[in-house]
Amino acid sequence: MDDATKKPEAVAPFSDFGDLMLDAICAVTAEAICVSATGACERIFGYTPEEMVGKCMLDLVHPDDLDRTEQSIDRVMDGYQQRYFENRYIRKDGSVVYISWSATWSEERQLRIGVARDITDRKFDEGALVTSQLLPENPSWWRLSASPRQLISSNGVAINLSEQDYIVLRVLISDAECVTRRAIVEAMGKDFLSYDQRRLDTQIRRLRSKVQEACGRMLPVSTLRAKGFRFYEPARIDD
Repeated sequence: MDDATKKPEAVAPFSDFGDLMLDAICAVTAEAICVSATGACERIFGYTPEEMVGKCMLDLVHPDDLDRTEQSIDRVMDGYQQRYFENRYIRKDGSVVYISWSATWSEERQLRIGVARDITDRKFDEGALVTSQLLPENPSWWRLSASPRQLISSNGVAINLSEQDYIVLRVLISDAECVTRRAIVEAMGKDFLSYDQRRLDTQIRRLRSKVQEACGRMLPVSTLRAKGFRFYEPARIDD
């Protein structure tokens, strides 16, 4: 038998290539109960496909993302084909994974079909990676990191900081009561008497906006008239 007439060798079933796939495909009921999970399921969620079946997918969603995830589900159930919806899930080991979803509702099968891709690495590259654990030692605390230079919000989003922003936040977090304008200006290595106070006000406003845009929460810094500023939520500095 020549090469042209040889039969192709048998190949492994498609399901055997699940570990090579980037995406997980999940089928869930209208009540969000998983009935099927294939592809990169275990790599993304930490659970085997067998473990996923019977779980309520909403139980795995990061608590801070639950409300908008439910809103997204409502849109899909109304016939909207969802593309590139991003949220966070809690893996079996307790770590947090960022996922991009595309989903649609099958009226015929009465199932919602979702394709999930792990985008955690991309989020890290963008400087907006959640902390590795859902429940750190103090889950509601803000944390200031020196290396890398980041503010980690109370909902676990890491925000890259400039050197000056880091100095300002370090001074604010170091004092639970009130930090004077002089203390902040001098920490930045500036002369207080010649420093334009409007620059400090602008920096605080810009920092508040940056934090709000990055994590959806307000920077807990209040302005104390004629005194200075106060960081009013629990926070710690990680040197």
